[in-house]
Amino acid sequence: MSNATIATNLIPVRHSSLGGEHRLTIDVPNAWDDVKKLCKKVLTFEGRHYTFIGWNSDRNECFFREGGQFATIKK
Repeated sequence: MSNATIATNLIPVRHSSLGGEHRLTIDVPNAWDDVKKLCKKVLTFEGRHYTFIGWNSDRNECFFREGGQFATIKK
C-alpha cells in the first residue's frame, strides 16, 4: 500500500491569458460561502499575485486578476 500526502493551502484553478492579462477562475460549489473565504486573499500562481475581481453566481465561479499593490505581514 502507498501513502499520499494532503496538500494544505492549495486550491484547483483554471488559468487564462488574453492580451497579456492573466486571470484565474475558481469553482465555488457552495456559492457565496466559498467566495467569502477567498475574496480578501491574494493568490499566488506561477510566481504571479492575483486579487479578487468578482464572481458569477449562475455558474458558481469566482475570478482573480493578476496585479495590485501588496504588503507583507511579518510575524
